[in-house]
Amino acid sequence: MKKLLLTIAFSALLPAAGIFADDNPDFQHECTSWMVFSDLTGNNTNILHKNRDSVSRKLAVTLSSAKAKYKWIALGSGDCNMGINIHGVAGVMNSGEPCDDHTTDESKKSTPSLLRAVLEISTTAADAVKNLEKTVKSGDYYHSNKGSIFFLMDTKEGYICEFTIKNFTVQRYDRNYAVRANIWQNPGTQSLSRSSITRYLDSSARAYITYSGLNKIIKEDGKITPPAIFNLSRHCEMPKESPLKRSICCKNTNSAATLEIDRQYPGVLSTGYFTIGHPRHTVYVPVPICTQKVLPKMADFTWGNAAFKRYEEKGLTSPLPKEWLDFEKNSFARYSEAKAGARKLLDAGKRSEAEKLLNDTAYQIWCEAEKLLNI
Repeated sequence: MKKLLLTIAFSALLPAAGIFADDNPDFQHECTSWMVFSDLTGNNTNILHKNRDSVSRKLAVTLSSAKAKYKWIALGSGDCNMGINIHGVAGVMNSGEPCDDHTTDESKKSTPSLLRAVLEISTTAADAVKNLEKTVKSGDYYHSNKGSIFFLMDTKEGYICEFTIKNFTVQRYDRNYAVRANIWQNPGTQSLSRSSITRYLDSSARAYITYSGLNKIIKEDGKITPPAIFNLSRHCEMPKESPLKRSICCKNTNSAATLEIDRQYPGVLSTGYFTIGHPRHTVYVPVPICTQKVLPKMADFTWGNAAFKRYEEKGLTSPLPKEWLDFEKNSFARYSEAKAGARKLLDAGKRSEAEKLLNDTAYQIWCEAEKLLNI
C-alpha cells in the first residue's frame, strides 16, 4: 500500500499535523458509530460519535493545513478518520460490507482522504453528501473489497451514506438517534452485500448494544450527554448471542471520538472529545474547533502508544483507575464551564476572548492528562 511521508516540526506545542497512511493493507477496519440530535442532548447540540476498530495503532490528533479552504480538527492515523470543521460539519466513516462492486486501484482516495477532502470544502452536511457522492462516482475511491458507510452531520440534520464504487445511497435524519456498525441498511445497498452470517450477527450485536445503551441513558437521565457516551463507548461485554467476542469496545478498538456540534456558535464552541488510543486505557480530552496547536505527544503517536502499552499489560477488561475517571469527569465539567463563559463572550461579540478561554482551558487539561497518564 502506498506510503505517505510526514515531517513534523516540534516546538513547545505542535501545529497542525499532516497525513499518515494506515499501514494495514487489508483494511481490517470495523467501527460502531451513532448520531444523536438536540432533542435528546438537552443543550442545543448535535453529537456524532465513533468507536474506531482497526489493527492500526498509529493514533494522532490532526489539524487542517493552512491550505485547507475550511479549518478542521480530527482524530486518526495521522489523517482524518473522525473530524469536524469550522462550519460544524462533522463526519466519521465505517466499513461497509464485502461486495463485488469495488476497485483494486490503491492509487484512488482512501476513506480518511475522502473524509478530509469533504470537510475541507463543505459548509453543510447536505453539501458534504454532494461532494462525497461526486468524488465516489468519479471513481476516485478505494476501500479494498468493501464499500463504506459515512455519517455526515451539522447543526440541523445528519445523513448516513452507504456506497460502493458504483452505487451511492443516502438516508436523512434530523431527530432522535441513528446507529450503524458494519451493516448496510439503506435501500439499494443491502442487495450488494457478500457478508457472512457471522460478520452480520457480529455487527448486529454491536448495534444492539449501542441502541439499548442509548435507550437506557435516556430512561435514567432523560437526555444523552458526552460523559454518558464516554461510558457507553467503553462497553466491552458481548451478548451471549453474538458469534464473535467483540462489543462496542473490543480488542481492535484503537480510539473513540465524540464530536459535539454547537448549534449556535459551531465555529467556536464545537468540540471533539478524543481518546488518543484504546478507550479503556486512556481518558477523553477536549479539542476545541478553534484549536491552532496541540501538544506534541498528542500528534506524534506517543499518547496512543502509552494507551496500547497499558492495554498489553492490563488486558481489555481491566477497569480504568478511579483517579482517571475522576479526572475525566472533572475536566469535562471544567471545559463545560469554560464553554458557558465563552458563549457569554460570543454573545457580547468578543470572539477572540472566547477562543482564548477555550484554548487555555483545553491546554491545561491536556497538560494535566499527560502527567496523569504518565506519557
